[in-house]
Amino acid sequence: MTDSRANPMAGNPFATKADAQQAVRDLVDPVVRHLSPGGARARLGSGAALFEQRVAELEGWARPLYGIVPLVAGGGGFAHWDRWREGLVSGTDPDGDEYWGPCAGDTDQRMVEMAAVGFALAFTPEHLWEPLDDPARQRVLAWLDGIDEFEPGANNWQFFRLLVHMGRERIGAPGDPAAALRSIERIEDYHLVDGWYQDGSLGNVDWYLPFAFHTYGLVLHASGLGDREAADRYRDRAQAFGPSFDHWFGPDGAGIAYGRSMTYRFAQSSLWGAYALADVESVPWGEARGHWARHLRWWADRPVSDRDGVLSVGYGYDNRRLAEGYNSAGSPYWAMKAFAALAAPDDHPFWTTAEEPQAPLERPIAQPEAGWILDRDGAHAVALSGKRSPSVRFLEQTSAKYEKFAYSSRYGFAGEVEFHYGTPMTDSTLVLSDGSAGPEGADRRSRSRVEEGLIEEDPDSGNEAPMLWSRWRPWPDVVVDTVLAGGATCHHRLHLIRTDRALTATETGFAVAVDSIRLTDGPSVVEVVALAGTAEIRTAHDHTGMIDGDGSRTGQARPLPPNAGSTDPSTAVPVLRGKLEPGEHVLTSTVWAGPASSAPDLADLPAPPAAARVLLERHRDRVTEPNDEADVEAMLRLRFGGKD
Repeated sequence: MTDSRANPMAGNPFATKADAQQAVRDLVDPVVRHLSPGGARARLGSGAALFEQRVAELEGWARPLYGIVPLVAGGGGFAHWDRWREGLVSGTDPDGDEYWGPCAGDTDQRMVEMAAVGFALAFTPEHLWEPLDDPARQRVLAWLDGIDEFEPGANNWQFFRLLVHMGRERIGAPGDPAAALRSIERIEDYHLVDGWYQDGSLGNVDWYLPFAFHTYGLVLHASGLGDREAADRYRDRAQAFGPSFDHWFGPDGAGIAYGRSMTYRFAQSSLWGAYALADVESVPWGEARGHWARHLRWWADRPVSDRDGVLSVGYGYDNRRLAEGYNSAGSPYWAMKAFAALAAPDDHPFWTTAEEPQAPLERPIAQPEAGWILDRDGAHAVALSGKRSPSVRFLEQTSAKYEKFAYSSRYGFAGEVEFHYGTPMTDSTLVLSDGSAGPEGADRRSRSRVEEGLIEEDPDSGNEAPMLWSRWRPWPDVVVDTVLAGGATCHHRLHLIRTDRALTATETGFAVAVDSIRLTDGPSVVEVVALAGTAEIRTAHDHTGMIDGDGSRTGQARPLPPNAGSTDPSTAVPVLRGKLEPGEHVLTSTVWAGPASSAPDLADLPAPPAAARVLLERHRDRVTEPNDEADVEAMLRLRFGGKD
């Protein structure tokens, strides 16, 4: 149950195109109330980001266009075009009080927001361009010139230049073709195989793949503008990716919470709508429609805005703890990309075909480009994770976002955010503490800077279930090899730890809500079991736990700090904890989580597959390269100037 004031979409069934059209209006109306007199600035909050406040307020003006433009292009009505048109004129006037400012160098944040202008010029020029007089038009073009004068970031930002050029071509004022060619060539460098991209110099494979690379590529294809050979490649890659994308969602429509920029929320479903925009069938239209509608209904039942209806920074609720430094108060409106399908005509099969349920997944599957083993059951989708770590460590909570053992569509992930509970706790990871640093181990390190990860099939199992091996090195004299096997209902972890120092090992499972703002039936913790070798938490809604392979570790249940979780603000985790002397150790555990109504009988939980131990032994002498990623200074150089 959700307070409707905390979500403009609350109660929307997303059963028809008209429902989605109304959702756009309901989401944009709170922004209209915060537009500046000249329309160019939307001051939606008081927090700072990596860029100037006037650029943050530009975000608040620009990003709603990702919903407004397809709403209108597909025949829907919008009552506030005059305010956005006034904003474009005011924001690009160097002599005006609301000027957004020019691009000041490479990777200027204004480039990101220029892409929304390009989108509007290409698909709705009659509203944003044609009413302007010639001096205003020249000022708009001069402002857009910045994306050719300087270089966008060496990642998905290269598409922003192509989107700006798309809009400029539509209105007969093309951009610099040499600049466009540079971006096209860089995007080719980022493509891995069969529709899989990595996010440029960052090296991540995450949600930017579907809600940036493929969504923008389909927008370009749909426009009929720009380099048509490149647009055809983008179409083909997006089409190839759809069947893999199907597995990123749980049966209730929730996406697997993983990686950066979670505050963009329902942008996770933008690719399903972009298929309709571009009239590209990747999976059957009923499946695409089902994914899209279930996902938006899931978000319609979450408190994703403040009391006045403005989308907040956060994920499942208003929460800056897991946000990025580039998230301003206007940033969440990238979620409006979810409404790309509104540009498709009323008789398009996306709108006329009935929703189809998600096809069952018979066994866990491997997605090696992402470093994932994916599975789902009736409650959630789970990704077991072990890819080599991102190449640039510039994010708050990088390890939490990319380097946990498991990520869930139902339980999200948590960060290590403060120390009020003694030793800080988090979910789904192994934390090693130096035993010489005091009783709690002040020098503590969770899995990070993964050196290598690989996925192998299990030749001894009847269904060839994949397993994932990875290595990390918390100190030069400590090496940890991990094998993950299993799936959504339960998974297994095996750790080979070779250490020259005494350590305390603390391993955690999934974080479950213990006092959710969405629950109305009183305190939800009903039982905690903490024994030798077993840790369980049973609430009115969930049951989660861990079993130690040999029973040598102590079971615990521990609360996480407030607002540490991505989906719920008050959570707790099961814990297995033990001491390790110098030498070699193998730790094994079985981890599960799901609805309380389907809690497993512990005696029925499967044992770790024998092949997992074989895999662990097979790679014990594998030579891996240290993962010495660039630090935050590298990202600041990328962000504020200097070519890579």
